[in-house]
Amino acid sequence: MTPADADAVAALHAASWRHAYRGVFTDHYLDHEADAERRTAWQARLNSPTPPADWGIVAEDPAGRLLGFAWVLPDHDPTWGDYIDNLHVAPDAKGGGIGRRLMQAVAERLQRDGSTRPLYLWVLDANTAARAFYERLGAEVTDPQLSDPLGGRQHPVWRCVWRQPATLLAHA
Repeated sequence: MTPADADAVAALHAASWRHAYRGVFTDHYLDHEADAERRTAWQARLNSPTPPADWGIVAEDPAGRLLGFAWVLPDHDPTWGDYIDNLHVAPDAKGGGIGRRLMQAVAERLQRDGSTRPLYLWVLDANTAARAFYERLGAEVTDPQLSDPLGGRQHPVWRCVWRQPATLLAHA
């Protein structure tokens, strides 16, 4: 993922939230604030003057349209390991294997970089489809908490952890 991807990533991120979180986040936030807020966040993240160890990957169709992305913070937590801070697939591309392939690409890169740590992410309790997806990929769903503020308030979330991320590579 490069700074040139920031606007497309932000647009997909906001579209993903509108699709998954209608009725969870306020309509006002989703319809009037999410695009600008995500654009500001991704521009800042991808245009940081000193590149962090964090990295992202994108999935595109043959014409170059962004279909999904993942953003990873390696060695983020001493107990839980490497952190997937974002994983989003375009709403009209869900069910086509893009999310699974992104998860596998994350696991492959971490393995190639020498990580032996667990891999984890947070999923909103209200996002039952995503939670089921992660469980199908072998995640242990644990550690319920409240999120940092998202869309104007905190939300119940679950930690999804792969204690052996290499198991992701076996999912067809």
